[in-house]
Amino acid sequence: MKSRRSFILLFFLTLCVTIQAQEVLRPWEGIREKSRVRMWYYSPQADHSLKTGVIILPGGSYHHLGIQNEGHRVAKALAREGYSAFVLRYSTSMYGYSYPTMMEDIQRAVMLVKEKAPEYGINPDKVGLLGFSAGGHLAGWMGTYYDTNFLARYGLHPAVSLRPAFVAMIYPVVSMADGITHIRSRRNLLAANHPVSLRKTMSLEENVRDDMPPLFLMTCMDDPVVNPENTLRYSAILENRKINHRLLIYQEGGHGFGYDENGNNETARLWMQEFLLWLEDEMNQ
Repeated sequence: MKSRRSFILLFFLTLCVTIQAQEVLRPWEGIREKSRVRMWYYSPQADHSLKTGVIILPGGSYHHLGIQNEGHRVAKALAREGYSAFVLRYSTSMYGYSYPTMMEDIQRAVMLVKEKAPEYGINPDKVGLLGFSAGGHLAGWMGTYYDTNFLARYGLHPAVSLRPAFVAMIYPVVSMADGITHIRSRRNLLAANHPVSLRKTMSLEENVRDDMPPLFLMTCMDDPVVNPENTLRYSAILENRKINHRLLIYQEGGHGFGYDENGNNETARLWMQEFLLWLEDEMNQ
């Protein structure tokens, strides 16, 4: 009986280990003098790896980060499904940062994951982004401006392409234009004295390119925070330009729920199922 209890205890301890972050990376170590930027790595079981990496960008209006429900909880779910997941704590206005610092953060993160891909057992051509709310905007920004080197001022010139293999945007901020933008996100992203022209540059719907990565978009029509028109308008432009994308619309769900397989918000469970099916199709083409 004692040995059986020991076995059961060992089993649960092992299970707990498999869903915890295996490594905490400091992307700017030795480059920026000070940086709060961190990236947590969640590894799938070796015999269940799909050789695909997902960098997760939590939301928070570019002010703070909802890093638990839109970060770590999502990473654990993806790791259980065979994906190598990375939760990025990027720079936000809470600590005095604005454009272009968070853009530098995501480029550095993609560069690092692709360069270290052999260590993580993933294909460097299968590294994509999953962002929520303002983090969705950051993911979409990377899908649009991946070949503009924001790292050059640090003397970094990536030897790998920073183009994401896919971009997933969950109830995202898309536009910086008056009448549709999420005002708080725009205020936190763009400094008070920013040129008005920068709003157009940072409005993703205004800058769709023909070689965009595949996109997955999700919005809730009852979203009280970010106008769902951000997603609907973006999808319409992608459709018109014949850009590969999937649009997922829920009538109810709200905003900021991230992923929760056990909560009362059904949408917080359902979108993940659809995303995983879409991702499997895209990565196996």
